[in-house]
Amino acid sequence: MRDPPRSPDTSFAPGARMSTRRRDISLTQLTYFAAAAEHGSMTAAADELFIAQSAISAAITHLEHQLGVQLLIRQRAKGLQLTAAGEHFLQRARQILAELDDAVASVHSESLTGRVGVGCFRTLAPFFLPMLVRDLGERAPGLYVDVTELTADEVAPALAAHRIEVALTYDLGLEATVRLERLATVSLYAAVAQHHRLAGRESVSLAELAEEPLVLLDLPLSRDYFLRTFTDHGLQPSIRYRFESYEAVRAMVAMGLGFTLLNQQPKIESTYAGGSLYHIPILEPTPSLDIVLAWNDDGALPTRRARAFADTCRAAIGGADAATESTSHA
Repeated sequence: MRDPPRSPDTSFAPGARMSTRRRDISLTQLTYFAAAAEHGSMTAAADELFIAQSAISAAITHLEHQLGVQLLIRQRAKGLQLTAAGEHFLQRARQILAELDDAVASVHSESLTGRVGVGCFRTLAPFFLPMLVRDLGERAPGLYVDVTELTADEVAPALAAHRIEVALTYDLGLEATVRLERLATVSLYAAVAQHHRLAGRESVSLAELAEEPLVLLDLPLSRDYFLRTFTDHGLQPSIRYRFESYEAVRAMVAMGLGFTLLNQQPKIESTYAGGSLYHIPILEPTPSLDIVLAWNDDGALPTRRARAFADTCRAAIGGADAATESTSHA
């Protein structure tokens, strides 16, 4: 008697194997991998997560075995480095973990907890971040704001890699992959020392400024914006000093070593070195800058934590801008 026909054995079919691998990957593995990749060290990740370093190492090794690819290169001197596959997988892992946290938080809609990764343009940080973190902390005490300071050219890559969920930045050269929401507009002005020959003037022309030494805030895209102010009017500024630090620029100018162009105006005119600045409106029409919220324009909905940060920005910055406009037109 012949045996009945047997069903095909699919236990080793490629699709079945990959399906099993997907089911076996745990959130713990994703969490350990993301922490190790972001710190560049399994030891640092273990310290952050309060677990043994061996547990991090074993989880990541098992994850790589399940995926069939190497995610991290282990180097004694340089720590951990992501492979190309690791870079891509890290972006997706961050997104998965953020969405899971958001789903869990939505069950307890009365409170916001966890971490939210936000980016902030480097020169905006001292003006707005302390107030934003304070206000958000009063609204959601269980929410931790994890801040990354960025220059304009770093915003889009940070959003695309899911290192941050939202950024507070200037609208400077941002890519088409970024969705923007304007919060406020800030005008360009010239700053000189209180004892400078131009101090006390109600306005100054770009031609007059071009004759003075320029102390340039030398950040990516920012420098182009400042220099274009002159070249658009057929002028060439005389750059004497370049600094990436906003306060270094202000200190040099306050010492009488040149003038500068800036947008944000501190509430105090004094600098770290003790000198003071005088702000002068520019006579010619010059391009203003928009302060914006920047999101990844990939169709994914922002998490509740990111929306809470955005709401705080709208109230603190957008509200202040609206009040200024109302006052200026009174």
